[in-house]
Amino acid sequence: MSDRNDFSRRKFVSAVSASGMALAGGKAMAAPQDGGPETSNGELRIGCLNVGVYSHLPPVWAAILNPRQDKQEIAFTRMRITHCWDIEPDKAQEFAKEFDCTAVKNFDDMLGKVDGIISGGYYNHPWNHILHQPYLEAGLPNLINRPLSNSMAMARRIIEMAQKHNAPVLVPSAHEHNEAIQQARAWITGKKILCYEATNSFDDYPTHGIHGLYLVCRAVAETGHPVISVSYRAESWHKPPGVLILEHKDGDGRTFYGTLHQVSGSWGTIRLHTPEAYGGKGFEIFPGTEYPYNRTETWAPTLWAFERMAAFGEMPQKYEDILHKHAVFMTGWLSILERNGAPVRLDEVPEDWEAPVTLPNHPEDNIVALFKQKFGS
Repeated sequence: MSDRNDFSRRKFVSAVSASGMALAGGKAMAAPQDGGPETSNGELRIGCLNVGVYSHLPPVWAAILNPRQDKQEIAFTRMRITHCWDIEPDKAQEFAKEFDCTAVKNFDDMLGKVDGIISGGYYNHPWNHILHQPYLEAGLPNLINRPLSNSMAMARRIIEMAQKHNAPVLVPSAHEHNEAIQQARAWITGKKILCYEATNSFDDYPTHGIHGLYLVCRAVAETGHPVISVSYRAESWHKPPGVLILEHKDGDGRTFYGTLHQVSGSWGTIRLHTPEAYGGKGFEIFPGTEYPYNRTETWAPTLWAFERMAAFGEMPQKYEDILHKHAVFMTGWLSILERNGAPVRLDEVPEDWEAPVTLPNHPEDNIVALFKQKFGS
């Protein structure tokens, strides 16, 4: 019998818990919940929220977790989707049929049947504090697709729930979890940053502009250079071009600036300038060419980060890092919507101020109305 088949999920998690590994913001995962079927080869059971409209799950993540034999896909993780839910039940049924899992009626019906939660949608983010509450309170690992919320108050509520119940949380962008940005983090550590310029492909600010913000926060802010203020200048927040100017401070209290250009045709880049590197040092994210590289270069690393977090309780980012990058995101909103692009400090954003959710680029989508009908505005 192979090690993969012999190494059961329960033995795996028990061994991790017994090791006493406890790292940033989380802890070794608690014993998996009872009540659901074991996967055939001991993989971690994953429940998925928001699998329909404007979700990363159907086009990308689900095929990595539940490879389809008829498409000659292969497994890249030791996780498997066993259950799913969507605000549109027919979309959940379609997803369940395509990826061989069970659709549930209510968003919290997966509790007790899964070992971790992945939310893939966009339109759900003002209600993430409701959708993820039962799973956070159960101490389960949660992957919450960006944006985390559309206000600071609700984002803080999610993180406080996670902290209280020792639930590991990942709020990712593919622009953060890849080799290029890991190289950038390693290269800049211990160096004096003079400035930087970054780019990201753009559709609208909350779905794609946020990728660039997360890239910058991962490579620069989280290496000891927090963002102090944001200025967002553009004719429109839902079409390119646009530019954000981010003010940072380093450990010595020195101020420096970076620019994030939101353009068409750029997956994601950052060029960091230091006194030692004339012309700067550039890093570029590559999406990968053909299968399997179009999965492993950008999309799978996010799920690998989640799998490692689910298994060992090691969060790739601390809770305060997640709140910091969300504050950067909300500050950009306030700058362009209410300050005509003028710089706004992170601490100027009112806790209850809410950012837009509906997208002018997608007028046909009615998902926000469905969420309001079910959960209220």
